[in-house]
Amino acid sequence: MVKRILAIFLCSAAIYGCNHVDFKGFFMPTGDGVNKRFEQSAEMNDNLCAGAVQVEENYAFYVATDPHIEETSINLSLFNDALRNDTEASFGVILGDCIEVRDNLDKYLQALTYKPETHANDPRIFHILGNHDTYFDGWLDFKEKVGPSVYWFETVFTGGKDLYISLDTATGTLGSKQTQWLKTFLTENRQNYRHCIILTHTNFFYTDNTQFSSGNMPFEESLALIDFLGKQNTTLVLQGHDHYREDLTYANVRYTVLGAIQDIAKAPEYLKINMSKDGAHLNWQYLQPVTN
Repeated sequence: MVKRILAIFLCSAAIYGCNHVDFKGFFMPTGDGVNKRFEQSAEMNDNLCAGAVQVEENYAFYVATDPHIEETSINLSLFNDALRNDTEASFGVILGDCIEVRDNLDKYLQALTYKPETHANDPRIFHILGNHDTYFDGWLDFKEKVGPSVYWFETVFTGGKDLYISLDTATGTLGSKQTQWLKTFLTENRQNYRHCIILTHTNFFYTDNTQFSSGNMPFEESLALIDFLGKQNTTLVLQGHDHYREDLTYANVRYTVLGAIQDIAKAPEYLKINMSKDGAHLNWQYLQPVTN
């Protein structure tokens, strides 16, 4: 294990240099930790509520992950065009790793802007914090220009509503404060909603921790969380981070990991999800690779 870590460190240093890779952030969280980010998120939104989206009983939304914006934003712009020209789409979600390193957040947001001359609609886009978004103290930019890392919102239609929860797993753990809030919030409120959808960056089922603070969650924490979400009749958990697709069901909860939409991805993809009383129907959308 030590040799593997050292090899990763040396190769990364040789290829990218210290200005591109946050080596400190690779081994330990930089900036504010997850408990502090949770507290700051609570200060940004009263009761962590990010509002409501008015929808029909049957509605659709778009999801992508890991754009890792650096020099170009071709695939993310195509995703944005598809979302904003689909009259069925009520909102969009980006599941984290919005940028590769700090100072690219403006490029990321620019790629997602509404252009009235080419777009038919202007649905809201929700953003999830990923590990790359925290590198070089990137949380400072994210919370200022994007917003909180932990929040919930609801879709409201005649006769009912659905619940969406954004969880902060950017540094490989929910932390004690976020975990307690989630347990209390779902226990008290789940019965008020038709469906519950969890949005987060880290894949709960992947246990490779070679990335340390920016890697996946400890197995024991994932196991406890998966057990709890099953008992709360969660409909769907959407995740990114690992740059490959995985789609499985455990304890009647569907866990879907999307592949990256990053411009260098060999098979960039995103999802259009149709929601109805029967649940979530996933429609995979594919983009041509930017580079071979």
